[in-house]
Amino acid sequence: MKIQSEKVKLQKKLNKVQKEIDKLGFVSVLTLGWQTQRYAKASRKLDYLSMEKIELLKKLEDAK
Repeated sequence: MKIQSEKVKLQKKLNKVQKEIDKLGFVSVLTLGWQTQRYAKASRKLDYLSMEKIELLKKLEDAK
């Protein structure tokens, strides 16, 4: 029972992270400009969310 609730929590968090990644979209130098703060911020956020997604996927795999 505890494992199921943990899986559900991880899945919800994974869905939330994926929605943020989708909302952020493709980070492009052409749309945000080269060496701008907007590009740097978007790039860092995408990197962080991607790392978080990988960790969540590993935790979900371990929970199974």
